Amino acid sequence: MEEVLRTVNPVLRGWAAYFRYGVSKRTFAYLGWYAWWRVLRWIRYKRPHMTWKQLRRRYFGADRISEGGLVLYNPAKMKVERYRFRGAQISTPYNIDEVEPERARFRRTSHDDVAFVGQVSEYLA
Repeated sequence: MEEVLRTVNPVLRGWAAYFRYGVSKRTFAYLGWYAWWRVLRWIRYKRPHMTWKQLRRRYFGADRISEGGLVLYNPAKMKVERYRFRGAQISTPYNIDEVEPERARFRRTSHDDVAFVGQVSEYLA
C-alpha cells in the first residue's frame, strides 16, 4: 500500500499544482473522489476477505486513506487561484522607465539594447 501511495501522490500533487491557475476546483474534487475510490477498489481486490469495518480500522484515518504515515493526497485541498496582473512588473521597451528594477522580470529579446529603447521612446514621443 505504501508503494501505491508513493506512486500516486506525486502524480496527483503535480497535476493539481500545474492546473491550479484555472477554473479547476470542481475537477480537483472529482479527481480526489475518483482516486479515493480507485485506491479503495485496489485494496478490496488485494484483501477480498476483509470486512468494511476491518478496512476502515486499518486504512482510514480521519476520512482519508493512509498507510505507514503516508496519506493519499486530496487534490481538492489545493488552493486554486487565477493569474495575477503583472503588467507593470514585466519589462518591455514601452515601459522601461516605469518598471521598478528590483521587482521587474526582464524578457530576453534581441531588442534589449539601449539604442532600440531610445528609438522606440522617440517614436512614441
